[in-house]
Amino acid sequence: MILLALLLAATPKDPGRALAQRVQSFYAHTRDFSAHFAQHYTYVAMARVEDSEGTVQVKKPGLVRWDYDKPDKRTIYVEGKTLWIWRPDDKEAQVKRDFGGDQLSSAFTFLWGKGDLLKEFSPSVKARQSGLPKGDVLELSPIKPVPGVEKLLFVVGGDGQVLASVVTNAQGDVNQIVFTDAKVDQGLKDSLFHFEPPKGAYVQEF
Repeated sequence: MILLALLLAATPKDPGRALAQRVQSFYAHTRDFSAHFAQHYTYVAMARVEDSEGTVQVKKPGLVRWDYDKPDKRTIYVEGKTLWIWRPDDKEAQVKRDFGGDQLSSAFTFLWGKGDLLKEFSPSVKARQSGLPKGDVLELSPIKPVPGVEKLLFVVGGDGQVLASVVTNAQGDVNQIVFTDAKVDQGLKDSLFHFEPPKGAYVQEF
């Protein structure tokens, strides 16, 4: 028994699991965060790329806001089970009122303290990727099919913060997002995540 215990203690920890746990722990202990993002989306079938940038803000529980500044202004609000997409230049809003974090996989919900990466994904450590920030690279392969996610890759900082994410779907499209100027536990107000369409706006339910 003593020999077995010594052998188990000497067994190296799975580096992929350890890295995934580092990410999970960081966001589990973070009350809110914000960052600037630069998004590069590659549509393989159409041989087209789309670049956008803006700011993302997240607050527990279940509050998310994405402000896109380029190429077109739009804001995505998630407030509990309500999702709004607001396009101010067109005065057009879309709303989904039965939306919730439970409809997303842990690929996204871990950001606001829900879900478990290791329950849905098989983790492994990969070599550093060119064109992405420096950091440890975590690749997550779905254990069971996940809508819109064939492969997920995170660049992870020493504290567990995600510096970049790369999502590849079944069609081969690639959604790459790089986060900069990140701030945590600022005491973000709930009002930042609430949206009411202004008078005269066109509202579409979906």
